[in-house]
Amino acid sequence: MKRYSDYAHSSISMSTDELFIKALDELFKHNKISYLFESGTYIGTGSTTTLAEALIRNKVPVEQFITVEADYKFNRFARKNLSRFPFVTPLWGLTVDINEAKEFLENDEAIANHENYPDIFIDYTDNPQLHYLTELNGKLSKYHIRQNFFQRLRNKFRFSKFHHHVFGSYLMAMKDKKPLILLDSAGGIGYLEFNKVRGIMGNNDYVLILDDINHLKHFRSYRDVKACPDFTILHDNIEQGWLIAKHSKKG
Repeated sequence: MKRYSDYAHSSISMSTDELFIKALDELFKHNKISYLFESGTYIGTGSTTTLAEALIRNKVPVEQFITVEADYKFNRFARKNLSRFPFVTPLWGLTVDINEAKEFLENDEAIANHENYPDIFIDYTDNPQLHYLTELNGKLSKYHIRQNFFQRLRNKFRFSKFHHHVFGSYLMAMKDKKPLILLDSAGGIGYLEFNKVRGIMGNNDYVLILDDINHLKHFRSYRDVKACPDFTILHDNIEQGWLIAKHSKKG
C-alpha cells in the first residue's frame, strides 16, 4: 500500500467536497431519515458538522444523532464545537469490543501484508499494527489519562463516561428506524466496523456512508457493497474516496 500522506487528495475532506454536500441534500430531500449514527467524530468540525448543517438546511426532524470518538481530548473539543447543534450527541467511546478490535488488528491480512495492495492507501507503512493500536486506544492526540485515575475522577464528578461497544447499544436500538450510518473511524478497524454494521442491521433498511474507500479503512467495504445486490449505490467518488449507498433487502 501507499502512504496516505502521499495521496494527492489526502488534505481534502469528504465533508468539504461540494459533490458530497449536494449528494446529502438530495438524500435528505428524497428519504425520511430521523436517526443518524456516526463513527469517528474527531473534533466535530468535519463530517459531523456537514451532516448537521445539511439536516438543518433540509429541515429534517432529527430524533437521534449519535457520533462516537475514541480519543478523550478530541471528544472534548467535539462537544464544544458541536454545542450549536443540540440534536447531536457526541460520545466518548468505541463502537466495537476493544478485545475483538485488537485481535482484528493483529490478524488482519491486509494490514500484515499491505505491500500486496499497491493501489490502496494506508496511514503507516512502518509497523501499522502498532500505530493503529495507538489510535484504537484513544492516544492519537498524545493526550492520554491513565484509565484507573480517570475512572476515579469520573466517578467523583460524574462526567465524560466512556461508552463501550456503542454499536451494541445505540446502533442496535436504531436498527428498525432506517438510520443513516456514517463510518469514518479508526483506519485499522474500518472493515471490522463495516461487518459489524452489516451483522447488526441484517435485512433492515438503512443508508450507509463510507469515507476512505481507496484506503485500508474501507477498500474492502466498498468492494462488498458493490458485490451485494441489497445495496444500491446512490453516489460514489473514487477520487475523493467516499460512497453513499442504500441498503434494502431485495426479494
